[in-house]
Amino acid sequence: MELTDAIPVRTLFAQTIETLAGLVEQRPPRERAAIRKAIATLRATQEHAEAAQGDTQPASSLEPLDAQPRLAAGIIEPESHSKAVLRAWGADLEQRRKAAGLSRAVLAQRAGISESTLRNVEKGRRPPTRTTLMHLQSVPELRIDPTPIGGHLAGRPKHVPEFAPNCWLAPEFDALKLHREMTMLLNGRGGHIEQTFLYLDHHSAAAWCAIAEQDAYTSARMAMPMGQVAERIVDLAGAVGLDVIGLGCGDGKDEVRLTECLLEQNRRANLRLYLLDISQPLCSAAYRNAAEILGARSNVSVYAIQGDFHNLQRYTPLLHVPERSHRRRVICMFGNTFANLQNEIMFVRSSLLGFAPGDFLLLNVPATMAPADAPDKILRHDRRLAGGISAEERSPQDRHQLDLLKRYIASVKGIDLKVVLDFDACPVPGSYAANVRATVKTLNGETKQFSVLYAKRYDREQLDCKMCKEGWAPVAHWRFAEDQHPRLLLLYQRARPSCDDK
Repeated sequence: MELTDAIPVRTLFAQTIETLAGLVEQRPPRERAAIRKAIATLRATQEHAEAAQGDTQPASSLEPLDAQPRLAAGIIEPESHSKAVLRAWGADLEQRRKAAGLSRAVLAQRAGISESTLRNVEKGRRPPTRTTLMHLQSVPELRIDPTPIGGHLAGRPKHVPEFAPNCWLAPEFDALKLHREMTMLLNGRGGHIEQTFLYLDHHSAAAWCAIAEQDAYTSARMAMPMGQVAERIVDLAGAVGLDVIGLGCGDGKDEVRLTECLLEQNRRANLRLYLLDISQPLCSAAYRNAAEILGARSNVSVYAIQGDFHNLQRYTPLLHVPERSHRRRVICMFGNTFANLQNEIMFVRSSLLGFAPGDFLLLNVPATMAPADAPDKILRHDRRLAGGISAEERSPQDRHQLDLLKRYIASVKGIDLKVVLDFDACPVPGSYAANVRATVKTLNGETKQFSVLYAKRYDREQLDCKMCKEGWAPVAHWRFAEDQHPRLLLLYQRARPSCDDK
């Protein structure tokens, strides 16, 4: 743009609002209210300023209406294959691409098609095939403005550290029903406390975050060789878009770190990060953390989903579909998410059906300390079973479980926690669990017994064999945190043929 050209009001206002928005969190609290008021004033007066500029600007300097960025529907098939229609269709596609700030090479990479194919359809030289159409439809930037509230476009990508509200509430999710079920269970005679209940309310979520902030927990998660994991994924997947899907994401820090490492391996990669958790407080914390760290990355989109990952088959945006066949999904289950499942093999069999050959599954699980046929050795070497966890480390863990019982069980007199070795809780041969049991005594003389946690430990080779039979081939594994309780990072890839015969 020449210095003598009239700059459109929309561009001026959008750039000013963008700059002010970036200053809000950087300035002292006393200045923030004034900045927010200025932003609101600009947004309220933009329409009138545009009208005033339109009345005074010479006709010769006005840009053609079709050259302005605008809201648009998705890519649709050309009405016919006549040369005129194909040229018009290609011109529209090219205009969408430029308005979204994408070069031809970048769009081709994001859509998973060749640059020459994109050039030919933009120039109207040949009609787009159905496959090309589906690939283009999977690129949200071609809608010009995909945000539900309508951003102020300035003809270039936005690079400020903030996201549009990309948060979903799963249709079947019923927080009040979950709360009633938890209350009924805890006021019954006893039973197994499903792990969902340990993170459901704000108190429980805060207690878990206290555990995650411990030095032992932090050092263990930072010991995960995430860079090596990302390198292996990129090596196997190639130059394709990736959807990182965090199931039971907690605070989302591990998923965000993996996303950063994937970008380090391929800075031009197009990534989508989906954070799924049943706990509203944790889901919100995870989204905020991702927004703060990844907000300035123009090639990363972040979405938070409050829902139950047992219903994963209902969440079609996360699953493989033909129009996103050129992308690869990386399903992640960090922490004890996989180990907390009542039957993890049935979960893999039933809930991961919507993923395709080439997709990845990354599991973070504790390792066995001794063979399952050597219980005495397990009891000596497993820290939790041997009582080797320090009081400082154990205190937040106990509080996480005890406070939940005290909040929902009336007239608690005392609670006794005990850890026992359990060989029946895990469906993977050679594995076992440290079962944390709570005996609750009430003031009216009643005694209740609950199983509050199954801390499972896995035999890697046996788990790999089970996963292979379910169609997930092991491709890499890493062992870490040896100075605490050894943990495993296990990377699987969806296989084309069944692995039953392996």
